[in-house]
Amino acid sequence: MVLSQTGLAKCIYEQNLKGENLPIGTMLTWSTAQEENTTSFVIEKSEDGTAFAEIGSVKSAGDSDEIREYNFLDVMTNEARAFYRLRQLDADGTFSFSDVILIMPEYQNNFMVARMSAVATKDFFEVTIDAFQDGDLRYFLSNWKGEVVYENEMIVISGLNDISLDLTDQRDGIYKLTLQMDKEEETLVLKKIPDDISSKPNVASKNKGLNGKN
Repeated sequence: MVLSQTGLAKCIYEQNLKGENLPIGTMLTWSTAQEENTTSFVIEKSEDGTAFAEIGSVKSAGDSDEIREYNFLDVMTNEARAFYRLRQLDADGTFSFSDVILIMPEYQNNFMVARMSAVATKDFFEVTIDAFQDGDLRYFLSNWKGEVVYENEMIVISGLNDISLDLTDQRDGIYKLTLQMDKEEETLVLKKIPDDISSKPNVASKNKGLNGKN
């Protein structure tokens, strides 16, 4: 769908839309010096600079005579190039577009950590990977000395993929879980805790005095 600008922008940009390549995605930033009756900024993206699609939105200040700074992180950056623009919406239904910028991603994002269980565990640690494409994922667990105590590889498909690590036989302490896919790497820090630590109360019993006696 092609949208045509319906009116003049009711905000004055202090800083036009800019993009910065980060290992986790493309960080978009912009700022306004003045806003009148604005509602939000819709972030739009295109691979060819012509057909744009909405990828997110940021709530705007509404009415402001002060400098307002905004940002949006696009983690879906697998394209060879990407065009971005802002669609600024007003409360009366009108909207206007910012200038279009072109970003050439320096990093290829193959996956991201979608969710994970508690990092302190006495047995299992589970993590879900959101893969942006099919491929091979290598992951390994190392102790505080940097020694690899477990490693494995798996084929991931585009979408959610679950990984379960059994730490039952590992010694108590701090561990680092490293996930690798092509040249991308993510690291998580875990802690193996004793079996009996979860059974210990984390508050003083109200049935005991300060000396620990009833």
